[in-house]
Amino acid sequence: MGGLVEVTGLSKSFGRQNIWHDVSLTLPPGEITALLGPSGTGKSVFLKALIGLLEPEEGQILIDGVDMVSSRESKRLELRKKFGVLFQDGALFGSLSVYDNVAFPLREHTRKPEREIREIVLTNLELVGLLGQEHKLPGEISGGMKKRAGLARALVTDPEIILIDEPDSGLDPVRTSNLAQLLMEVNAATDTTMLIVTHNIELARTLPDNLGMLYRRELVMFGPREEFLLTDHPVVSQFMSGDPDGPIGMSEETDHSSNHQVDFDLPEGGPGDTALLTRHAGARPIEVLPRQLVPRTGIPRAGGTRHRERVTSGEARLYVADDDEHDRARRVPTRGFVTRALTNIGALFALALDTIRATFRRPFSAREVLEQFWFVVSVSWMPAMLVAIPFGAVIALQLGTLTVQIGAQSFTGAASVLAVVQQAAPIVTTLVIAGAGGAAICAELGARRIRDEIDAMRVIGIDPVQRLVVPRVLACVFAAVLLNGLVSVVGVLGGYFFNVVVQGGTPGAYLSSFTALAQIQDLWVGEIKAVIFGFVAGVVACYRGLNTPPGPKGVGDAVNQSVVITFLLLFFVNFVITTLYLQLFPGKAA
Repeated sequence: MGGLVEVTGLSKSFGRQNIWHDVSLTLPPGEITALLGPSGTGKSVFLKALIGLLEPEEGQILIDGVDMVSSRESKRLELRKKFGVLFQDGALFGSLSVYDNVAFPLREHTRKPEREIREIVLTNLELVGLLGQEHKLPGEISGGMKKRAGLARALVTDPEIILIDEPDSGLDPVRTSNLAQLLMEVNAATDTTMLIVTHNIELARTLPDNLGMLYRRELVMFGPREEFLLTDHPVVSQFMSGDPDGPIGMSEETDHSSNHQVDFDLPEGGPGDTALLTRHAGARPIEVLPRQLVPRTGIPRAGGTRHRERVTSGEARLYVADDDEHDRARRVPTRGFVTRALTNIGALFALALDTIRATFRRPFSAREVLEQFWFVVSVSWMPAMLVAIPFGAVIALQLGTLTVQIGAQSFTGAASVLAVVQQAAPIVTTLVIAGAGGAAICAELGARRIRDEIDAMRVIGIDPVQRLVVPRVLACVFAAVLLNGLVSVVGVLGGYFFNVVVQGGTPGAYLSSFTALAQIQDLWVGEIKAVIFGFVAGVVACYRGLNTPPGPKGVGDAVNQSVVITFLLLFFVNFVITTLYLQLFPGKAA
């Protein structure tokens, strides 16, 4: 039997916008439930809250008695293994083939041999009509095929609870009907608890056992399909008939709360018959209680049997929101700029700590680290070298001019080299890494975010910090260490050339002052700075990527913010390190 989901007093807001509040419902084990509502009422947000991808401000979400809201993230990862989720756009991993996408959960959480995995994957692909397409990448198939591949991936682990977001989007009517029948067959075979978010009225009227509707920031109605479809509630009736006249307007802002009275005649007919609802305005009859889909095998569903028993016994009752509560505006506490800034700083610091902890957990993605390291170095080394030459030259020329004025030409080499090694090289290296590699990392994670790939990983029970963040942060650290050494050498050589050739300095004096005053710990100071700076650049890039706002503009804004934040943090951290170094080693400069 499927899992039991109990939601009590759930409220969710984004900034000043309240999405819904005080939502309470129960998904009976093994039954199919559909959630309806106009666009923009937070149905997809509700699904993500159920699996802990979004944290509500109030309420409980009990999964077989365990609260998803108050549980630690490690416990949430375990609870999510009970779920199979079909996201609105499929949320396939773009770098994997259809076959590998479907096999991904099995490879991650089971020790099944590849032969058994292949058999399971091909069976599920045949089930959703994608057999023969398994070799293609997600970018090579249509939106409807992505949806079906996502469903196959959601089914391979035999989940106890399946959440389905807009199953009909991207599908033609025939395939939508086939998909609805497929979901009925899956429920009959597995007795899995299902929650379906949809706008498709025909699917909502023929597939589920229970129906609910979100409207004006609350759950206006929830209960058995037999009672839901026979209601004369103006909002529900208008939505189910698709009538332009009624409380529901073009947007939430235009929806009015006045009671929209409509006279209805309900003809005779039992729950097993098809009932017709006729409006007095002369509109054509609307079928409101068609027969529910049944499995093709003809064997009754266990969930359907339990549903009928609950309805007959009176245990399953229709919930209808109070009109006064429905019309009451929800006040959302707003956060000021300082509060939001502190929250973001805390979240960034928490990601840094999580990254450090996840680095020592197994499995360790060594291959991913090497691939990311090679990528960061390949896009950063040439700009770093080109920037290092003028930096070294400017430092040498400026110090050379100053030492001539005070009669200390013999210290030009030492001062130039120390300035390059301890200050210029780590800063230049990390700024280039942040502007090239870090920006690319942020854009990649941001694109994954808006395609729901990050959420899909969490649903499958994989920690994105361990799988995605750790390899990229380590790549930035290793790249910073390597490039810092190269930039130091190039900067010193550039300074030497310009001091000797342009300013007429003495080569011997330049080198002798350097060898006399510089020590090996000066190089270590530069490398330690490179490690810290590389870590900062990697964490900031990953943080902004994982928290990218929706849409391409959101990705662009996140990339810009990651670069700017990294620049500011680098100069601040450099100031702190330099100050501490001067306090610990007052005879040296950092």
